[in-house]
Amino acid sequence: MPNLLFMKQKAGAFGLSRGGTIVDEIVLHGTESLGTETQSLDYLSSANKDNHSTHYWIGRTQGLLYSITPEEKLTYHAGNPKKHPTVKDHNPRSIGIEMYQIDPAKARKAGGKPDFSDWQYDTVVQLVYDICYRRKIKRSMVVAHGAINPIDRADPQGFDWDRFKEGLYFLSFRMGAAMGADYFLLD
Repeated sequence: MPNLLFMKQKAGAFGLSRGGTIVDEIVLHGTESLGTETQSLDYLSSANKDNHSTHYWIGRTQGLLYSITPEEKLTYHAGNPKKHPTVKDHNPRSIGIEMYQIDPAKARKAGGKPDFSDWQYDTVVQLVYDICYRRKIKRSMVVAHGAINPIDRADPQGFDWDRFKEGLYFLSFRMGAAMGADYFLLD
């Protein structure tokens, strides 16, 4: 998984105890940023007013991959800050992966559409495989932020889930065929 060799560390400002909760889910996000890649990364690793952070951040530019908060720690990336009765807090049970993305409204206004780069697709597939393999998380437990909080969130907007799932399946198959049955991801 060559893209993971680019991973750098950037210490996050937040990281709390999970209180013994088992991690069984990965939540994918699009940053929907009004700023640059550097501003997005700096915000998510800073003591920001929202206490918002994540475990991993993937930039659009090749080579930009950061680990921000250790997986053993809880971060505020997939909660229910507005206390909607039908939305559950997924922070204790999940690992968050943010992918840098220009604000979709800004992209549409400029005549484009929200999207992600080839680097981001390849990297998120490799990172998710690695996490799922190490933690025995089922592929079906990789979800969009908008799927677990459809009231307040829609991210990652413009993400090609078919491309992602096909890439993850193919990597799982390649690893299982080369290394043995233990390397196939759980469904």
